[in-house]
Amino acid sequence: MRTSMSSAGFRDLFPSTRNLVYFNHAAVGSLSVRACEAMEAFARDQRDNGALHWRDWYAEYDRARESAARLIGATADEIAILKNTSEGLSFVAQGLRWETGDNVVTSALEFPSNWSPWKRLDGVEVRVAGTRDGFTPEEVEKLIDDRTRLVTISSVAFHNGFASDLDAIGAICAKRNVLLCVDAIQSVGMLPTDVRRANIAFLAADGHKWMCGTEGAAIFYAAAEHRDKLDVLEIGWTNVVRKGSFIDCGTELVPTARRFEAGSLNSIGIHGLRAAIDLLLEIGMETVSTNAIRVATQLADALESIGFAVSTRPVRSAIVGAIPPDVEKTSILYLHRRLEEAGIVCAPREGMLRFSPHFYNDASDVDRVVDTLRRLTS
Repeated sequence: MRTSMSSAGFRDLFPSTRNLVYFNHAAVGSLSVRACEAMEAFARDQRDNGALHWRDWYAEYDRARESAARLIGATADEIAILKNTSEGLSFVAQGLRWETGDNVVTSALEFPSNWSPWKRLDGVEVRVAGTRDGFTPEEVEKLIDDRTRLVTISSVAFHNGFASDLDAIGAICAKRNVLLCVDAIQSVGMLPTDVRRANIAFLAADGHKWMCGTEGAAIFYAAAEHRDKLDVLEIGWTNVVRKGSFIDCGTELVPTARRFEAGSLNSIGIHGLRAAIDLLLEIGMETVSTNAIRVATQLADALESIGFAVSTRPVRSAIVGAIPPDVEKTSILYLHRRLEEAGIVCAPREGMLRFSPHFYNDASDVDRVVDTLRRLTS
């Protein structure tokens, strides 16, 4: 189903639009009415009934996995619900059976979640493609040899919005028989994602950014054909086959991606995440992406018109990094603080102001940002 909702209807779903210009989804997204109501309903149920409805909670976990699978083109059996992106990427880094002399290829613009786990591997070389501004699939391929086990990249760079060509990189990995791991926290919920088309083996993405869920609930995709390549690092009561008993149960892992869920889950967060994902599915990711990138492009154009330098052109994601015309006189932290005082929420990142609008933002938000910055920098 695709909604015929207008842009005004989108804004009505996000109460933050009444108070703020919220251009900070690359940090923490604002909650929709639907996600908030789902979490409130769960909280009231536990308040009033304790765990009486635990079967409903577990059914909601299943529905969340199914919705997440639809969002990225997977199957529900390939989805685990984890705490965050870092956990999923660490499961891959520590779970693969490395041998001394192996190497992993990554890029020069990775967030610590997709940098530090690989750098800590003993006996494994980390090869780095490109610069902090971006990289090409060809630069990645040049670093692959017969000891390359994995390529691991961010789908969208956290600081400047550079969008990786996942389809091209996935095709290279398939040709070279190398696994592809993706830190997708800055794209899932903002850009259409198809794990099959891009030959992705593993993907991790928090729900609290572009999916507009809450912190503490993330999706982890492990392709069925590659799942057994990972040793499971955490064992608990939910990811072993118990056959109805808690005492003297075995150690056999459950066969699906649920093997990566080692204990009780964030029930309230999962209720919110499922509602948030279902809203994106209802609207349609093509509409979501088109709207978000249109607003980001309008913002980039307007910022350049008042002398700001924009980090990445053309705009292929909804993250816009911008440097003021005279950064020596007007510091990034000063501008960030003054923007917050004016009810405009963005983030200082890597020497830039990082703006990250979403599909429900519009041209009026862009005008307010640019008018404020024009006053602050004139």
